[in-house]
Amino acid sequence: MTRPRTMPVTLGRRRFLGGLTGTAAALGLAACGVSESDDDGGKDGKGGKGGKDAGTRSLKTDNGTVTVPAHPSRVVATVNYDALMLLDLGLVPVGVPDGTALKTLMPAESFAELKDVKTIGAPGAPNAQAVAALKPDLILDQFYKDKTAPLAKIAPVAYYEWGTSGALWHEQIAKIAKAVNREDRLTATRRQYEQRCKEVRTTYKKQIAASTWASLSGGQSGKFYLGSPLLTVMRDLGLQIGAGIPAKEAGFVEKSYEELDVLDDCTVLLYAGSFDGPIPPPTQELLDNKLFKGVRAVKAGHAYPVKHYGVATYTFANGAVDEIEAVLKKL
Repeated sequence: MTRPRTMPVTLGRRRFLGGLTGTAAALGLAACGVSESDDDGGKDGKGGKGGKDAGTRSLKTDNGTVTVPAHPSRVVATVNYDALMLLDLGLVPVGVPDGTALKTLMPAESFAELKDVKTIGAPGAPNAQAVAALKPDLILDQFYKDKTAPLAKIAPVAYYEWGTSGALWHEQIAKIAKAVNREDRLTATRRQYEQRCKEVRTTYKKQIAASTWASLSGGQSGKFYLGSPLLTVMRDLGLQIGAGIPAKEAGFVEKSYEELDVLDDCTVLLYAGSFDGPIPPPTQELLDNKLFKGVRAVKAGHAYPVKHYGVATYTFANGAVDEIEAVLKKL
């Protein structure tokens, strides 16, 4: 996969989801989207190929091969996305970074599951004492290899580089599923998502064929970002994406307000929303800008907030499908 050429990818992600306390946002997608992932679930109801093993198993990670429990149950998430991915797999972590449970950034159901989970310190600065007190049997990380490596004295650490790897969000969750031996759960969840995409593509075939879309969010100092992880869902739904986002790239492509004419070919715009509370301030600043109000799709009344903008799990992806379907009904 290629990545946006106009800005450092990690910086763009961190700015976009600054409310996630320093974690990076989900990465972009290839044109094939999620539907061509090929993770294989086990048949024993407990996970993948290691599901029937007793005791421990060997797990290949980006920090080498580590010995982990056959069926981890007390898992510490050292970044926010670990926690959300675990929820997709039916596993509530026993520890999460400070600021993980935020009503503005996740569905109410996810917030309810995470709000009382013990915290272990800021992302990138885990408190070893706090982690040890939770007696974890596995520790997950996707961004802070050097910071979490010492935690291996407490429990095995499964590290999967995301910030610079170019991996897609569904590829990352597949790794997490393997780490916790719940690949069967992931397979079922993925298939539900694929079925929803198929239903929407079929039901709204005419609206999809007659429209061109883009996703965007506000930036700093008169800038905005074209593209987002939401593009994984948009492309899986067969939506035509505006020319401002290069093919097979998801963003974030940095533009100035003076370049808003890049959206001239779009008939529908989707922008970053909030689950509980106002639109994120950088995006609200964009919405209030006179130049933005003159954009074709905005003048036509077809610019819509999307709560599930930061897609990184199938829960978010399915929520985004529902929101996009609601927009398609208006076209």
